[in-house]
Amino acid sequence: MSNNDFEAKVRGRTIKFPAVDGLTELELGGIVAQVEEKISQIEEKLNVVDTSKLAILAAYAFAVELNNLRQKSETNREADSRKVEEMVSMLEKTLEDGK
Repeated sequence: MSNNDFEAKVRGRTIKFPAVDGLTELELGGIVAQVEEKISQIEEKLNVVDTSKLAILAAYAFAVELNNLRQKSETNREADSRKVEEMVSMLEKTLEDGK
């Protein structure tokens, strides 16, 4: 284990996680807690006890969330760009009218 690796228990197993630049041990612990929570939610909802299947379903759930966030971010970026273009257009018109 390198000096920056992070060790935490998930589902009773101690796991060594690789370091992530820019994240503190407290932040990494929060991420691990989210993973543990997601696994518990899936386990309760689907009555799955196979830990490998739970891990795959949790990874899938996080990937879906990430995909949704990317789409939302892209939509927001496009809306922001349109708004900036409208403002630039209005400013240009105002400057032309002032001449």
